[in-house]
Amino acid sequence: MRAKNKRLTHLRLFSRNIPAKGFSLLLLFFFKAPCFGQNLPYLPPELKSVFESEIPVSIPRPVATGKFRKLPAGDGFVWIAEASKVLEKGNHLAFKMNFDATLREKEVALIAIRARTVNFPIDSSDKQRPGQIRIHVAERENLGKTALYHLAKIGKNWGWYYHPFRSAKSIDSEKGVVRFSFDLQKQAIEIEEVRLYTAPPGFDMSRLPMMETGYQGREPDAPWRKHAEKRITQFRTGKLQIKITDSLGQPVPGSKIKVRMQRHAFGFGSTFKSKYLLEDDLNAQKYRNTFDELFSCLVPVPSLIPRHSPNMHSGNYAKKQLQGLQRVMEWAQGKEMSMRGHTLVWGNLQPWSNELAKAGQKEDILAFLNQHLHYVLSQTRGFINEWDAINHPIRFQKDLRDLFGEKIYEQLLDEQKRATDSALIINEALFDNQRENSFYEFMVKLQSSNGPKADGIGFQSHFTTHNLRGMEDLWRRYQRFSPLANRMVVTEYDLVCNDDQLHADYLRDILTLTFSHPKMTGFINWGFWAGEHWKPEGALFRKDWKARPAVKVWRDLVKKNWWTEAEIRTNQKGEAQINRAFYGVYEIEYEFGDEPILIHHTPDKKLILIKAN
Repeated sequence: MRAKNKRLTHLRLFSRNIPAKGFSLLLLFFFKAPCFGQNLPYLPPELKSVFESEIPVSIPRPVATGKFRKLPAGDGFVWIAEASKVLEKGNHLAFKMNFDATLREKEVALIAIRARTVNFPIDSSDKQRPGQIRIHVAERENLGKTALYHLAKIGKNWGWYYHPFRSAKSIDSEKGVVRFSFDLQKQAIEIEEVRLYTAPPGFDMSRLPMMETGYQGREPDAPWRKHAEKRITQFRTGKLQIKITDSLGQPVPGSKIKVRMQRHAFGFGSTFKSKYLLEDDLNAQKYRNTFDELFSCLVPVPSLIPRHSPNMHSGNYAKKQLQGLQRVMEWAQGKEMSMRGHTLVWGNLQPWSNELAKAGQKEDILAFLNQHLHYVLSQTRGFINEWDAINHPIRFQKDLRDLFGEKIYEQLLDEQKRATDSALIINEALFDNQRENSFYEFMVKLQSSNGPKADGIGFQSHFTTHNLRGMEDLWRRYQRFSPLANRMVVTEYDLVCNDDQLHADYLRDILTLTFSHPKMTGFINWGFWAGEHWKPEGALFRKDWKARPAVKVWRDLVKKNWWTEAEIRTNQKGEAQINRAFYGVYEIEYEFGDEPILIHHTPDKKLILIKAN
């Protein structure tokens, strides 16, 4: 009954000055297409609602960025948040709702909001953008202890926005709070109800509903696909020419050659945990074999992040992280895999660097980073040819520039350049247009300075169903940053998503688009198995090793469509040629050869000479 009264009340509120004719049209439209039609879907009975009220009764005081108002609705009310200004840093127009239930780390929960946007923000091209609410689930007295930090996009019609999540941190009983912020852009959003549900331990998150969503360019006949395929042929394949001569240097005609690709030159990769080379149970064996089958590039994580070096962390944690690193590198090298290092410097202040800053020991931060630099480079020399040199240079709260000034990243990059010949990448996450613009301005300034230049740009790519970039938008981003460096790489890909088809489709498309860009050198999954993944719903394999549909996408593209195997014979000159061979490592079997040999097919190699016995 209350919902029906609310609809009539809102109809009166927003129709008060409409002429009779217009009012009749509005009534006809209203009943043909109710704007309150979206209901909260079925939720499993194990879920527990933890809010005592639907929405607070008292309105927060106005702030510099806007104000809240209360609108009557039937026998209740709704709130309207009116954001008139956007601050460069922080969110002030917000309200909080406490909860007393316990929320354990990695346990499942669901947040739900019934809302609509009534005044839309306008972007630079005069197009309406959806409304936005920032949702922050945390500890009341320590907002830095965050279980969820998420952006909800709100449309023009009343409806439920809901988001299942796995808690990033544990929130103890009687300490939880959810903060809803609205001054991310100039907008007005009405809020009717909010809910937070917790699930019992071990609850399967795939049982929870997902919002229907998609992305631009998903269609099978989307025009970008043809252009991408042409670029892949142009930039990722070339003539593989082989010449076989005998022991006297004479050509061997008619020799049968079997050509089998082993690894891609392109870094189709993932993170790798060293413990799975130190252990030998069934999971360890499956982990190693799966990695060996699917990937060409390995990132040992978290072994190489700052403060995992000896003497830089209390207890045995650092030594445990570094244990087995040498074995991992030798394993990867023996299998002709390339390797990336993550990371030499973390720009955003971490708990350890924050502690030193608060204690007035900021110079110790640089001392630690310097020790880390020289230790990990000495340990990995000859194995790792590309590093995330500076990770997250753009601040979330504070970064190294707040302590040491704008030139600090140039100074650190200069030290790195003098210490290694490996490619040095600046790695950043571009969650929204504002962050993208900040990173672009940062890179323009860095690359145009008189100091050292970064070799490449890394695009951290952590996605949820609500921040998916369309293919045109991704390509625009790639093209925008392309002139600033010689190489680019997708460094940290995952899509947290219970919709298996969407999960697979997006991997198919972002992988294809990325591989087609001539300056891209790699695509790194930030984990592949849910049993060892920071966000299990983003993994390719479930914890029981059941392959999600995205695995077939990966195999079909990386190991089939973009893979070269052939049997050919040499001509009278002892030469054989494959016209469109993907660049990579090949195993060659040929007549008169005792054992197969490995060759590296790269754009700069025009003819590969094999001397038969």
